[in-house]
Amino acid sequence: MNLKHLSLTLAIAGCLAQQAGLAQVNDYRDLKYPTLPDFKIPKPEVFTLPNGLQVFLMEDPELPLIQVNARIRTGANYEPADKVGLASLMGTVQRTGGTSRQTGDEIDDFLAARAASIETGIGGDSGSAGMDCLKQDFDDVFKVFNEILRTPAFAQEKLDLAKVSVNTGIARRNDNVGGITSREIARLVYGPDSPLARMTEYATIKAITREDLVAWHKAYYHPNQILLGVVGDFKAAEMKQKIEAMFGDWPKGPDQDKTPVAYRKEPAPGYYFIEKSDINQANIVMAHLGIETRNPDYFAAQVMNEVLSGSFASRMFSNVRSKKGLAYSVYGSMGSSLSHPGLFRAGLQTKLSNTTKAIDAVRSEVIGMIEKPATADELKLAKDSILNSFIFNYDSKEKILSQQMTYAYYGLPSDYLEQYRANIEKVTAADVARVAKKYLHPDQLAILVVGKATELDQPLTNLGKVTTIDIAIPPPPDSAPKIEKNSAKLEAGKKLWGEVVKAMGGETLKKAEAVQSTMSIGLSMGGQSFSMKQTATIVFPDKVRQVMSLPMGEQTMVINGNESFARMGDKVEPLPANLAAEQKKEQGRNLLYLLHYHDDAELELVADKEEAVGGVNCRILATEFKGVESRMWIAPDGKVLKQTYQGINPITRTPGTVEAVYSDYRQEASIQVARKQTRLMNGEQIMTINIETFELNPKIDPALFKKPAE
Repeated sequence: MNLKHLSLTLAIAGCLAQQAGLAQVNDYRDLKYPTLPDFKIPKPEVFTLPNGLQVFLMEDPELPLIQVNARIRTGANYEPADKVGLASLMGTVQRTGGTSRQTGDEIDDFLAARAASIETGIGGDSGSAGMDCLKQDFDDVFKVFNEILRTPAFAQEKLDLAKVSVNTGIARRNDNVGGITSREIARLVYGPDSPLARMTEYATIKAITREDLVAWHKAYYHPNQILLGVVGDFKAAEMKQKIEAMFGDWPKGPDQDKTPVAYRKEPAPGYYFIEKSDINQANIVMAHLGIETRNPDYFAAQVMNEVLSGSFASRMFSNVRSKKGLAYSVYGSMGSSLSHPGLFRAGLQTKLSNTTKAIDAVRSEVIGMIEKPATADELKLAKDSILNSFIFNYDSKEKILSQQMTYAYYGLPSDYLEQYRANIEKVTAADVARVAKKYLHPDQLAILVVGKATELDQPLTNLGKVTTIDIAIPPPPDSAPKIEKNSAKLEAGKKLWGEVVKAMGGETLKKAEAVQSTMSIGLSMGGQSFSMKQTATIVFPDKVRQVMSLPMGEQTMVINGNESFARMGDKVEPLPANLAAEQKKEQGRNLLYLLHYHDDAELELVADKEEAVGGVNCRILATEFKGVESRMWIAPDGKVLKQTYQGINPITRTPGTVEAVYSDYRQEASIQVARKQTRLMNGEQIMTINIETFELNPKIDPALFKKPAE
């Protein structure tokens, strides 16, 4: 046996002997492990260009990839209150809107051909720009990244498209109950006017112009306001030269003097309720102001969080979930932020019939955290959980670089990550008890419940005063200029309306109890189109039933006074509040309703200028009925050729100006019925309607409007 083989044999024998020694241990608690060596977290190379651009470089040759990330000192917290959404739109269109050299679509093609990506965005207190590419494509992609960062074009059509996307989000923001709960509790604690809780609205999005985006970029995007990080397969010396060549000629800009973000300092305790009748569970959250990450008590608060609800062994999970069976998931945490206090929040989702019991159970755990200090076992488990997951903070060089840039951005020391571990290890049971008493305030909690009031186990008023929150989405502003009202125009409006009533059979419709029609509908969106059949039944004054034959099956929507619901197969659900509200508005602008109530005292009529429709010179008549406005273009023979109003896109559910064009009039039972309608939204055709049958006073079964028993 040669020396090499002998050494290998001895090494194996040593390992086997060590394993044999371990095998003799009868209890796992008696196992002895060697002390792990200290782990040194690698640090990036950091330098600053003469123009103030701070650069972080971290080599990582494991894969032939390079990643670049920029942090920009800007944020939505600094946008004006009447233009909420400006920062987000700027961050989106900076990428999609192209540059002075290429359109956004050309950049898409350029990146796709190289399996590369460039993304931009703006959050609450920082902006971002990032790129990923293969090492071989770095120079070409980096050039485009530089152009997007420095010379974005903000193409108007891409801004318009981004606005549609934002408006779609606004239209659907009340669909997700979790989103409602999270959004509204922030508004209750921070205050609805705080940048930390403000919401985009149709009006604020409409107010934003391309010039606003250009001005925002000019104000904030300067090299001395940017941190640039690069990680991947490169040599630091070469990368430094490339960055100097690419960004060295970018002139330094003015220093930013940011005002601290405003928020409500005084608590707003009490019970708050949001009615959402289309859910079968109660969503409960209670909150008050939390702490800042810079707070010296932050580390003890983290351990307290872990004891309260950090794992399946925590108090929240053990007591509220496991022992009391009130929820599948329950949470609680002392939230923190680097630029402002976070939120302390606790909550759960539970059966409606358990609502007040669940509130009491969660609140009791918050109080218990103060009155019953953490035990030695709880403290050990909490600290071990945090420290055992610590490795995931630096398991990649991308994460390490991102953390270092974050620390620099907020002015924290570069060794903050190492300090975090050491400070967690130092937390004692006394520290946890102290921060619980100092920062948990059960008497300051704003307690929010989202659910169906009629199915709660008891009225919330039994617990205390309840404030109801209205989450109705404000409609977009009417883009059409207001028609001046005066006695002459009002009188002319009544006269013109009289001609319409006479020409279209208003007196006959006034006497009608119901109308029913069948129609074929063609819908268009984004170049795609599909068709469906619909039967619509109206029973005056407040019943509507629509049966739609869709590709996925038949769907029925019913409005019966104040009750509304939708049915798909055997599934019956309340109609979402925004759709029910839109259907109510339809009763204030639908021609059949207006003609049925043609002499109602609430119907206001104002005559305006003349304008041609399809070569026919028409007189414009503005109507307002039940608070709903519309405009009609009246032909010389008294027929309505066009109508405009603020409505909702039936596909995207986004609001806008609807233009309905009526044609192919035919007489049906002394009523003039437009057999064909074309509807446009913001100038784009979205729908065609062809009336196939029209019946006056059909025989209607009242049961059709009753909600099926569940």
